[in-house]
Amino acid sequence: MADNFLSRLRQKQQSFILFTFLRRPYSTRDAINRALVVAAIAAAIVAPIFIGGRGGDATEGAGEAFASRLTELEELREQRDQEGASDELDARIAELEAETQLGYIERDGDASDKGALAPDFRLLDLEGQPHRLSEIDGPIVLNFWASWCEPCIEEMPEFEIVNQETGGRVTFIGVNDGESLETARQFAYDVTGVTYLVLLDPTKSMTDGPYPLVGRPTTYFIGSDGIINELRVGIVALETLRELVGDLIGEEVGSEEEAVPEDYGEATLNILDSARANFAVAAEQIQRWRDDPSVFGDPGWQRNMEAQTRVWSDLHEQFLGLTPPQQWGDLHEKVADALAQMANATGPLVRDALAAENEGGLQTAIALFESFREIFAIAADNLGGVIEAQQ
Repeated sequence: MADNFLSRLRQKQQSFILFTFLRRPYSTRDAINRALVVAAIAAAIVAPIFIGGRGGDATEGAGEAFASRLTELEELREQRDQEGASDELDARIAELEAETQLGYIERDGDASDKGALAPDFRLLDLEGQPHRLSEIDGPIVLNFWASWCEPCIEEMPEFEIVNQETGGRVTFIGVNDGESLETARQFAYDVTGVTYLVLLDPTKSMTDGPYPLVGRPTTYFIGSDGIINELRVGIVALETLRELVGDLIGEEVGSEEEAVPEDYGEATLNILDSARANFAVAAEQIQRWRDDPSVFGDPGWQRNMEAQTRVWSDLHEQFLGLTPPQQWGDLHEKVADALAQMANATGPLVRDALAAENEGGLQTAIALFESFREIFAIAADNLGGVIEAQQ
């Protein structure tokens, strides 16, 4: 089951990978999407030639609290330059420097080797919040990835499966190596749909420093004591990943004892399949309108479109009635959010546009439908995949 899920997801991801540009686009939208992504990947490859492999400022996208400390630090440094040093001023500057240091934080005996103390660091996540490796409790799976690395993108859904299976007992961390916040967000959130912690290292402070890589992806399996238990270069297969993570927590991962409750699993898969089928029907009706704009005035076509939006509300209500196992709460919530956007935002916009005979409004609603449909597809494949993998 897990293999089937990963196969489907990888087919979906292919539209985001360079080699798929050689396939014939199945629609104008597909062609545009591929062209944009290929341009982004090309930029990621070419840019290092001109800017030394850096994706930008390490503080890019810093959250309000962190940015506030940076501002205070800069102001106090200027004050010291103008007024001179003092014990109190120097102490506060030193405190802020320690709190806002990004990148490698040296510890005695650290090294990126099996059996060594994992090098410590502080980096910002994709929402601008700082995280320090040594302050994270429990075992850690530390993975270095980049958008242009096809194997990296291919294995991330498998990391998400095991992340969900461990239910928070292991902290999964993906460090984006040398790219911008925008690129990291696109590939982490939209392409792979992972929910685990993703950190940004646009200056490559890790891979140019304490974690020199011989290839990507590279993954470190770190015990609760901070010691590197294992490291792997290249794709880590799902079963191997489960074994290595199981070694960290001292128990089997993905075992029968962790199987999804049958009532939740069956009901969820049925709703996901119904939503996919409904969205496909709606997409066909939308394409019919694009091919022949005159159908906008056809009462039968209008009733069909309105009926589809009513189904979106029903699906959302059905999904809200499900209670997921705790370890899959994040995946469940992502699907619920996508269905909520369909039911509470897109559906009313479609109905209002039809009632007002506003083709421009319908075009806006359809753009939202297509966007949320893509978000739903990734979230549904991830949630459906972990359910199928456990059945």
